[in-house]
Amino acid sequence: MSTHVYLCLAIFAFMILGYLFSKRLNTTLGVIALIAIMLVSFSGIIPASQVLANFASKNVLLITGMFITAAGLNRTQAVHKISAMVYHISKGNFTAMLAGYLLVAFGLSSMIPSPMVVFGILSPLIAASCEDFGVSPSKVMFPLALVAIGCCGVLPVGSGATYYAQENGYLESYGYTAYQMEFFDSFIARFPVTVLIILYAIFIAPKSCPAQPTTAITISASKKGGKEQPPLGPVREVLGYSIFIFTTLLLILQKHIGIENWQIAMTGATLAVATGVLKPKEAINAIPVRVILMLVAALSVGGAMLECGLGDMIGDAIAGILGESRNSYILGGIVFVVPFVLTQFMQNQSVGAIFKPIVILTCASLECDPVGPLILLQAASLTAFMTPSATGTIPMMMDAGGYDQMDLLKMGWLPSILICIVSVGYVMTVFPAF
Repeated sequence: MSTHVYLCLAIFAFMILGYLFSKRLNTTLGVIALIAIMLVSFSGIIPASQVLANFASKNVLLITGMFITAAGLNRTQAVHKISAMVYHISKGNFTAMLAGYLLVAFGLSSMIPSPMVVFGILSPLIAASCEDFGVSPSKVMFPLALVAIGCCGVLPVGSGATYYAQENGYLESYGYTAYQMEFFDSFIARFPVTVLIILYAIFIAPKSCPAQPTTAITISASKKGGKEQPPLGPVREVLGYSIFIFTTLLLILQKHIGIENWQIAMTGATLAVATGVLKPKEAINAIPVRVILMLVAALSVGGAMLECGLGDMIGDAIAGILGESRNSYILGGIVFVVPFVLTQFMQNQSVGAIFKPIVILTCASLECDPVGPLILLQAASLTAFMTPSATGTIPMMMDAGGYDQMDLLKMGWLPSILICIVSVGYVMTVFPAF
């Protein structure tokens, strides 16, 4: 291996170990992330300009816009009114309340192809409901993120309706057209696992969540100095509702109107400040600096891993392990497990880009059906919730729930095993490769 590979692994190990032991080191997750960013910038693996560009990536802008827009909603009475309505409908039953929010998350995750957006919309609402129930947000944020991430694009609407065409395009581009994916294949393959994720998030996940936040929750802009702020005037109250609803609808329709998600979110944030729903200082306080630093660290370290060829090395190793295997479950297991592990540390789009040609070319070499393995690759790269580097949703979740890296491992190990077993067992039975 080259010097850059060893250096990249060292930076990656520092980041993960730093997240694990930040408390013992008397520092914060944000500081560890910032150190990792600077190490990458000086490593020479990727240009320093690329590291700088990560601070203005579309995901960073999306998160910033969503947090400010959500803070605008928090300044209105809408959150409290909705939480009171949820409390009334659920008749004071915490499980019923959680189930309602998670089912909404499932529906939104099929219409909005971004778990970060879904989480950003629902997290302030469910946090307010937790206050009514006398429960800490630390009991619900992981279940919410689990559904937003694991159920993304399952229903054949929105991005889920075009997935089969994209995969067929990849098959054609690699010259393997003996098999084609059908419109409902991805839905049929992923829906049972989706049911498992939702049931787990409702009934089991809250039991594994800490009763109280492990780290400080800093995302709320609805309070200042621990005291409720005075209500907005009637005009700004309506504007606060309208801006949030307007932003959410545009995010749902984003594919049809041709505007980027970050543009929509930042427009909502701008309107919240320009109309006086939020004061400039309130908007600045709503920006989650720790979340942004952790996301930029993930983008920078993940980019370094790609640049030094670490992803390709892992892919080549998988192809070597598969060899001439003719067992669908072994093939499916490798296709799911390795990307699943890797996507905890690299952005899922990068993992998909690395492994898609490997899966297609391997299936072509073995002359087997690639539909099941491709769906498993999609499911594996979308089921990332074990580290802050997995997806931009996780740093948001950690801030909203007050979690640290150890909490993620404690909450995430069991659903990871269950999702893996059920995914591979079911998909390779319904869509066998051989």
